Amino acid sequence: MSFFLSSLGKAFLYTCFALLLTLGAGHAAAPPDNIAEVVKEAEQACRHMNGIPNSEALLSVDDLNGDGGEDWIVDFAKLKCEGGINPLCGGGGCTMQIYFWDGEASWDLVFEDLVKSYKFGKDGGKPMLYVTTPGTPCNKPVAETCDYTYRLDKEALVPVKN
Repeated sequence: MSFFLSSLGKAFLYTCFALLLTLGAGHAAAPPDNIAEVVKEAEQACRHMNGIPNSEALLSVDDLNGDGGEDWIVDFAKLKCEGGINPLCGGGGCTMQIYFWDGEASWDLVFEDLVKSYKFGKDGGKPMLYVTTPGTPCNKPVAETCDYTYRLDKEALVPVKN
C-alpha cells in the first residue's frame, strides 16, 4: 500500500510540475500600455488592408542595454496579415521599434526605422545593434543597402561610425 501511495504521490507531483511549466510558458509579460497601443494600431491597419492580423510573434522582451529592466522590441516583419498586406512593410524592409525601460514605470521609444535586417551583439563587452536599411537613408538607390551600428547605452541608442 505504501508503494502505491508513493507512486501516486510522485505522479501527482510530476503532473503539478508539468502544469506549472505549461502555465508559466503561456503567460509572457504583458506589454506596457504604449506598446500595446502600437500593436493594436498595427492590427487595425492590417484590417484596413483587408487582412486578418496575427500579432503573436510581433513582440519580444529582453534586457538589451544591461540596466536590469525589460526592454521591448516591436518587429513588424513578424506581423502576419492573412489575406491582406502587412502595412508596416514595403520593398525596402519593415518597421522596427525598440523601447527602453526608464527605470521607473514606463518605456521610451529609442529607435524606429525601416530595416531589412538587424542583429544584437557585443563589442568590447558593450551591447550593440547592427542594422541594415534600404539604401535611401545613405543616398543610395532603394535596392542597395546601408549598414548602421548603434551602442545600446542605458537611455539611448548611440550611433557608432562604421
